[in-house]
Amino acid sequence: GVKNPDPAMVSGVFIHLDVPQTADFTCSDPVLNQLYRLGQMATLSNLQHMPTDCPTREKLGWANDAQASAEQMMINYDTVRFFKKWLVDIQDSLREDGAIPGIIPTPGWGYEWGTGPVSSGVLFEVPYQIYLQTGDDRPLIECLPYFRRHLAYLLSRAGANGLIGFGLSDWAGPFESLDSPPTPVEFTDSVLTVKCLRIAILAARRAEDPAAAAEWEKEQARLSCLLKAAYIKPDGTCAVHEQTAVAMLIVHRLYDHLEPLAAQLKQTVEEHDFHHNCGMVGLRHLYEALTIIGAPEYAYRIITARGYPSYTRWIEGGATTLWETWQPGNSKNHHMYSHFMAWLIRNLAGINPDPERPGYVRVLFTPVFLPELNFCRGYCDTVHGRIAVDWQRVVQAGADRIQIKISLPAGVTGVF
Repeated sequence: GVKNPDPAMVSGVFIHLDVPQTADFTCSDPVLNQLYRLGQMATLSNLQHMPTDCPTREKLGWANDAQASAEQMMINYDTVRFFKKWLVDIQDSLREDGAIPGIIPTPGWGYEWGTGPVSSGVLFEVPYQIYLQTGDDRPLIECLPYFRRHLAYLLSRAGANGLIGFGLSDWAGPFESLDSPPTPVEFTDSVLTVKCLRIAILAARRAEDPAAAAEWEKEQARLSCLLKAAYIKPDGTCAVHEQTAVAMLIVHRLYDHLEPLAAQLKQTVEEHDFHHNCGMVGLRHLYEALTIIGAPEYAYRIITARGYPSYTRWIEGGATTLWETWQPGNSKNHHMYSHFMAWLIRNLAGINPDPERPGYVRVLFTPVFLPELNFCRGYCDTVHGRIAVDWQRVVQAGADRIQIKISLPAGVTGVF
């Protein structure tokens, strides 16, 4: 044998499911371009008949990771059939009592640690994203009996105060312990249960089942009231002064007045010098919430921040995929922090499916012309054809102007 083998003697073959790329993004910021490429590689690496957590260590279908990434995976790759297949595995994983394990499919374990809506919400997220991206409501309707069983289970786990808090929390943030975030699990679970109820209501309406819709409407309103009473202070701010908590209230519209929460969210970002101080649940909500309140530049600054914790720290560490944690030493190929890939396409390129007319029948164009960017290009290949946006800064008559080109397939309506 060779005592000191040369690395050049070893070659690797990159294998993944044959899913065509259905979106792309590029802009004048090389950090964003490189980060998008890292996200593409992490996504493809983990498409192996189920959305795995990492291709090197566990190779398991962790449901919390998949719930965080399902949207960007369906935007960026032709994964709808892949997710329809995995949705059957999710349905099959339901235990008699309605519990869903943290890993899907499971040989029998995963029902104790790693559960809760942070994971099991994937039962709702997957058919909803299929509906949003393609307009196909059959998976939503076919999931109704499973929604019923699992929602009954979730609501049965409520504590004396009516709120739900078990299983995974705001996992894997830049905190001392990955599973001890400053936002309580009772908060994240209860908000995500509201989200699950709302998706179930949509499914019931699509199935023309007004009784089920009314029943879940009542539960959703009750749980929303309990949440607001427990966590919104008299001045309208959140009692948990954390990025995750404030962002989740904003995204899921769990407030009476947006302004106090908007100011508070900005504050939680400024206090951490425009860095993440949230786990994977918060991350999925943070950029969205900042965009909703009219501060997309805050999201951009977080995504491109330098120093710990940041994506650029990974790049400086030689990353070619996304890592599992902000702290060094864990998996170097996870996809659970990949939501920025959806955010870039939906907010910098500005291509959004309209939830009222899903499947890109009507497209909402919301590009953000950040002063740091000179140009931005993105496209989505939809069931109706390619939708593309290309904008750049040009100087005309001494003034800085935006020149934008939008391509729409026949029969698709665009709203700017």
